[in-house]
Amino acid sequence: MTTDTTVVFDSTEGMSDLCKTALRNTLIACADTKLFLGYHYGEWTFGPPELEAAVACCSLAQTELGHVRLLHGILKKQFGDDPDGLVAHREANGFANVAFLDVPIPDWASLVAVNYVVDLAVTRLLHAMRGSSFKPVRMSVDKMLEEERYHVHHGQGWFRTLAKRSDESKTAIGNQLTKVLESVAVWFGPANLAEDAELLETGVKSKTNDVVMADLVADISTTPSEAGFTVDFRTPDFDGWSATNRRTDTGGPDEDILYHLRG
Repeated sequence: MTTDTTVVFDSTEGMSDLCKTALRNTLIACADTKLFLGYHYGEWTFGPPELEAAVACCSLAQTELGHVRLLHGILKKQFGDDPDGLVAHREANGFANVAFLDVPIPDWASLVAVNYVVDLAVTRLLHAMRGSSFKPVRMSVDKMLEEERYHVHHGQGWFRTLAKRSDESKTAIGNQLTKVLESVAVWFGPANLAEDAELLETGVKSKTNDVVMADLVADISTTPSEAGFTVDFRTPDFDGWSATNRRTDTGGPDEDILYHLRG
């Protein structure tokens, strides 16, 4: 990502205002999504179809919440954000998580789709910051990516299992996959964003979000193809999209979920 001529940033000092805004928005979006992934994985520790899956959900939750603490640490040191305040004091419409996570996950097929797609989407975005010109991220991202490897295998494995179990199960996982992909696409945002271009130009990221999304769709489509069906994904309407909450509306996480997260 960086070259001999790339400016390396030990902190946000020296960054343009646009770059700092884009970087903070990206880190907030990753941290918020991991926060709600951790919550839902924790909730599904009780209820999976197999004991091993329950143990896995507990492990997945711990990993995601550990990554939240790591990202919040960067946000605190570099931007002055209060980690407790990021969870406890924001209004619901101020969160920037993938919107599919706003509400309770209703069934195992939905949780598998979240594990397979949302989890991988954040991992792909973090991978685009591997070797970042922003040293605090570069020094943290490898640890997160290494720990995320199991998440990918777990989600992909369960997707294959459900796709082959029965026609009903195959339809259920296919429907949820499409919905989750559309939600992730909104989260990544439209192409040609000035903020995203700035992160690419400065070497903070190696790919823009629309390229990361295209790679994700190509990657995700492989497993359904093996199971005998295609992913029906269409680019969403980005009218009204905001870089601060990664949505096209003023929605946000369910208040009951926020209540449990805040203790």
